[in-house]
Amino acid sequence: MLAAGLAVLAAAVTGCGVRPTEVVGAGDAPQPTGQPNPIAIYLVKDGRLVRTARPGLLSAPYLGLQQLSVRLVDSEVQQGLTTTIPAGVDLSAAYLDGSGVLTVHVNQADVNWPRITLGQVVCTANAAPNVKQVRLDYPVTVEIPPKASAASAPPRWELEGKLKQAGLRYDCGQFADLMAR
Repeated sequence: MLAAGLAVLAAAVTGCGVRPTEVVGAGDAPQPTGQPNPIAIYLVKDGRLVRTARPGLLSAPYLGLQQLSVRLVDSEVQQGLTTTIPAGVDLSAAYLDGSGVLTVHVNQADVNWPRITLGQVVCTANAAPNVKQVRLDYPVTVEIPPKASAASAPPRWELEGKLKQAGLRYDCGQFADLMAR
């Protein structure tokens, strides 16, 4: 039994049979080769939509929506570009369905923007891969006075109009007349 124990100990001490080697070089450090995909955003110049590019990220196809809420870069300002997106508005892609409808979440209630602003958002979202139409998702509010009665409640058409507008689908082609020439 002592001999068997010594044999196991001897095998453990000598290793698994792999002979020691020198350090093997692995070559030069890896170099990044991927370039970020530029993203298209639509800004405004002289009341017209202008497609411009910003650096993107490899796995962020909807980054353009968030970029609409970011301060303009110096080169854009020098070109006379601006934005009509209201201050404090955040935009984010919420869901792309199988038919290519991208739902864009807006953190502002009752979106009733000028057409040029809507065009900025829709065309920027529409520039992302696989997006055919855009639907805005935002809270709809209706003021109901305290102790509302049938006579003082908001008209039904007001609520129906807001809900109808919130369900609309858009594509950039609907804003072709606003594109810079």
